[in-house]
Amino acid sequence: MAIPTEELGELAKDEAFKSVINKFHMSVDKVGDALELCCGRDVYADLSPEERVEYDLFLSYSLNSLFWSYLRTQGVDPLKHGVKNELDRVKSYMTRAKQVREKQSMPRIDKEAAERFVTSGLWEPGQAKIKSGSGNGVNKRKRLESDSEEET
Repeated sequence: MAIPTEELGELAKDEAFKSVINKFHMSVDKVGDALELCCGRDVYADLSPEERVEYDLFLSYSLNSLFWSYLRTQGVDPLKHGVKNELDRVKSYMTRAKQVREKQSMPRIDKEAAERFVTSGLWEPGQAKIKSGSGNGVNKRKRLESDSEEET
């Protein structure tokens, strides 16, 4: 939507300024359409608790960012305004939500399987004869006297 030239006053002759202002207004219209799309439908009831957290954080951050932009257009320094603290608070909540999400998808240790691995991998003195196959000398080669005399 183009701005009427009578609203621009002296700046109506500056084509670069008019172009920038028109692009700005088109961007504002797009943001408004996106917000209507997000807020207009009743999607919130269909979301899971995790998705609701993400939705709330997204909406809060978006609205605060828009207010930040509004303050900038009015010539107010947003760093000295309360919106800065609000944006920082929302960012910290986003970080916390990410940590919770990662913790839920983190691999878990199967304690029983780990115990089986450890106990089967450890050497136990009572089982040495059974595992090594040296029980009762059954498979041992006996040395004959003739073999020992030939070697010397």
